[in-house]
Amino acid sequence: MAMEHIRQFDWCSSEPDVDFVTEADMDNSVIERILRNKFRNPAISSDSEDDGPNVINWDDIFSKRQNIQFQKSQHIYVPCLTQSAPPYPKRSAINGKQQYQCLKLLCADNPDILPKEYLPPATPRDRKLYEEVKEQYEIEQKEFIAWAKTMWTTSHCVRALHPKPHVEAVYEARFKMRALEMSSYPKTYEMAAQIPLEKNNSNACEMVLDKEIKKVNIKSLPKVDCMQITKKCSIIGPHNVPEPCTKHPCKFILPTENSVSILPLTEVQRELAQFGLDNNAHYVVSENALKCLVEFDRPWDITVAVTGVIGPDGETTNVVVLGSEFAVRKEPVLTRTYQAFRHLLLPSLVPSSEKSKLNYKSPNNKKAIEESDNESNVSDGYWGIGPDEDDDEDDDKLCIDEALREWFGSDDDDEAQSKKKKQDKNNDDTIAKDNKSNNKPQKIEDDSGFYNCTCKDTIFEEPPPRSFNRWLVRDTTTGENYNVIVHCAHKVRNDSGEVILEPIPEYQLELGGSAQAPGRIRSLGLSLHLRKNASLINVRVDGDSGEVATFEGMDGERFRREHGDVMSGVAQTLHTTFSQLAGLRPGNYILRHAPSHGSNAMLYVAKSSSTASLTLDFDCSRLEEPDESKSLKTAPTLVPVLLPFHKFRKILPCAFTPHQKMVAREPRPPPQRKKAPPPALQLDAGNGTGGARTKVGNRGIPRYSTSLQNKEKHFSDVKYLMYQASSTLDRLPLTRVRTTAMRLIVCVDYRRSCPER
Repeated sequence: MAMEHIRQFDWCSSEPDVDFVTEADMDNSVIERILRNKFRNPAISSDSEDDGPNVINWDDIFSKRQNIQFQKSQHIYVPCLTQSAPPYPKRSAINGKQQYQCLKLLCADNPDILPKEYLPPATPRDRKLYEEVKEQYEIEQKEFIAWAKTMWTTSHCVRALHPKPHVEAVYEARFKMRALEMSSYPKTYEMAAQIPLEKNNSNACEMVLDKEIKKVNIKSLPKVDCMQITKKCSIIGPHNVPEPCTKHPCKFILPTENSVSILPLTEVQRELAQFGLDNNAHYVVSENALKCLVEFDRPWDITVAVTGVIGPDGETTNVVVLGSEFAVRKEPVLTRTYQAFRHLLLPSLVPSSEKSKLNYKSPNNKKAIEESDNESNVSDGYWGIGPDEDDDEDDDKLCIDEALREWFGSDDDDEAQSKKKKQDKNNDDTIAKDNKSNNKPQKIEDDSGFYNCTCKDTIFEEPPPRSFNRWLVRDTTTGENYNVIVHCAHKVRNDSGEVILEPIPEYQLELGGSAQAPGRIRSLGLSLHLRKNASLINVRVDGDSGEVATFEGMDGERFRREHGDVMSGVAQTLHTTFSQLAGLRPGNYILRHAPSHGSNAMLYVAKSSSTASLTLDFDCSRLEEPDESKSLKTAPTLVPVLLPFHKFRKILPCAFTPHQKMVAREPRPPPQRKKAPPPALQLDAGNGTGGARTKVGNRGIPRYSTSLQNKEKHFSDVKYLMYQASSTLDRLPLTRVRTTAMRLIVCVDYRRSCPER
């Protein structure tokens, strides 16, 4: 019976497996239905049969970045925010709550700085607190600025030493453009005089607009709208750079013309001198030259051309023409970065809808420009610089001079005369075909490509429009005045009027914003004075990455409120300079200034001499200063200007952090040196009770014999060994410490067990 019971038991049956999932379970699971878009939520019911199933678009879901970068993008974008705060040397004397209250006042004055980060409006209590901590805040600002200068010397100056390759490419392109423009100028100069740019007397001078000669339609300029930064904006990118054009060496449109002049710089200055005399002015100056004259804290070179112009009465009058700035060698790294940023700001901040206006072609003047181009092509054809052969539209517009054929020397005069007789009988197509065959010598000149235009159909085909105005610079004390024609370039605008974009390269944005040089502030005040209803936008840009940090917009009134009336000093400098240049003879000069000259400048006159003190040998590969680190020794001075990270981290500008976690940790103390043994042990060892030691091991600890006789004999040395081990315990590995301790224990136990010895 027992065996029958065992035989009836189903030994092959098994309980259902609950630890593993089968394929059938996977097919019926809710997750699998969701992934295959077959899941129907039973809790949701609809009476309407028209409602389609709610299909989940998994491609759209997985295309989103569900990682840290995606989470960061959902937060407020803070321009130029570093990943970690800089290690501040100490905590601020103003606590976090007080800094937050004072920060509300600064944010009210700068609403365009991080507008998405909301701070409540300031209350009268906040203003009262600010007045209480103002004195303490100013003291802390001085300490912070001094600490920032030490950080520049130790680490931050390296950021400015190596600009991006695109920045260097833009600077080199502009350098080559200016070198080609100066190719018609004399090459050697000798120093003629040292002229002062400022007078010692305190006579008040003023600069007053006398007449508007040529205006510019500001509404035709491209519009910029760049006050709020909602995403990363970098000005360093694949933008086009200008190339030298041999047909237009001087990118300048004369006030009497509508197209870019093909004349060299010397002839352009001669035409400007004639234009100045026709408008009752003895000085024709570019805006760039005026800005150089008021900046004493940087080096610059400008051209000075004195031209004798014959007036309507037959008398010759000298007219002084001051050109733009140039450089013979590669300038310092900070200057190169600044000039490249000035060029890169324009295409980076103009929206795509306004990009078409960057070529500065006015539809009203398009017909006049084409007519002037045709006239220049005719004159070029006379000198063998005609248009390309493939241009069929200009074939009927060629002007053929019969004397030109004799000058080139025709191979068959009889054939040429016969062709001339047939010109009255043939149609216009035959005339154009004969003109092509007779002008074969021009083909040699055209194929050379020397006078081909390389800027055609590019955004650099025409320069920005220029206005010509006559200004009166006079001394209000003596009444001495000078009539000066100033021509300015106009580039961009906003809703209120013209805009001047000024870059400020920054290299310490995690600490604060740097201050502008006093000379740069004077030149910006002059630029605002030369324009009507103009505003200034200072663009703080990270000098290393090119990322835009802030836009600081201000009009003329706010500029005068922050920086004072700079035009009185500017007018005095210009009046002094014009009085010094009044008696020059006709010729070409170079006016050079360096910071070491103070308020003076060196005047060089063009002379062909073997011992020239100045040579215009343009070379972009050679540095003005071989050691570029010398130009970085002077650290920039920070100013308490509000930056986005100040508002985000709730820290006042140019103040230390109120948070202890942002303070740098104190460095660990250096390990203690090996101490000398006590004098008692040294005296005991000197009495001879201890005996001589064995040789020292590799790690500086004496090794002793483990025999019992040596342990008793060298008991005094054991005491020294205990002291030695205690002083070097932290420097030994664990195994060595254990070995040394065991030896000491054995020695001490043996001494206690054998007192008779």
